[in-house]
Amino acid sequence: MKSDDHTVHIYSYLSLRKAVGWIGILLPFVLVTGHCLIFGGDKVLHNLSVYYHTGMRDIFVGAICAIALFLFFYKGYDRWDNIAANLAGFFALGIAFFPTVKEGPWDWIAKVHFYSAGSFFVILALISFFLFTRGEKRPTGRKLKRNIIYRACGIIMLVSLACIETYFLLSKENHEDSRFVLILETITLMAFGISWLTKGGTLYPDKIKSQETMEKEENLIKVFTGPEPTAMLLMKMLEETGVKSLIKNDSILGYIGAVPEVMDLYIFEEDLEKARPLIDEMNKQQEPEGTDDQGESGEAKE
Repeated sequence: MKSDDHTVHIYSYLSLRKAVGWIGILLPFVLVTGHCLIFGGDKVLHNLSVYYHTGMRDIFVGAICAIALFLFFYKGYDRWDNIAANLAGFFALGIAFFPTVKEGPWDWIAKVHFYSAGSFFVILALISFFLFTRGEKRPTGRKLKRNIIYRACGIIMLVSLACIETYFLLSKENHEDSRFVLILETITLMAFGISWLTKGGTLYPDKIKSQETMEKEENLIKVFTGPEPTAMLLMKMLEETGVKSLIKNDSILGYIGAVPEVMDLYIFEEDLEKARPLIDEMNKQQEPEGTDDQGESGEAKE
């Protein structure tokens, strides 16, 4: 694989999380606006699922399926990441392919839709609260701020879902004049979107530390040398497994505006064993490009 192609793929991977976040945030507003302005709807419907029965059906189903496919192919960093993402993707398909009723009492298909939606958001809330916040031995200030966002989003999603469930239990019929459920669904999707935008590096990303700052750190070992996008991706992946890493640029061009061809990534020596699987995987991807990363890894072991 060519270096340019590899860089494009890395940027695409990082952009997917942000895209999923934006889908979640924008979907309620797109459905409501499109229904009223494009298809001549005379009112805002009482919940998002009912938009399946309007001209916005393709947008609704397409957006949910896009999220589901991302979750299925999302590569987590341990077994729990993958299980949670796959379950969320499965329930997302339940939302898309088992529509709710347009009006009147629920049939079995609508019940599948409702319970799929509840399970989908509960899993995403747990991912945000427990998996996204897994800690580091030396968390940065920005990591701590991100953890606050993750936990807040998880709590907001769970509270909103609890309120929707309570509303349905207490309400014996659909109140088409109420927008209570629509508002809570919008809040839930926005919390989901903000959580994934933060995970994608939009909010409070860790800053690359300069050489002067790195020289003050002790017990650092170099584990990777490669293009900036690849180093940044590895840095993000290590962070999510609880390993703090620092990027250093040895090029004299690095901090005067020019972009260096390669950057070095360092971790603390005691984290090497934990970080080894990700480092070996990234070094293996670099081999066709002619980077002697096995040598770097060998030096790190010593």
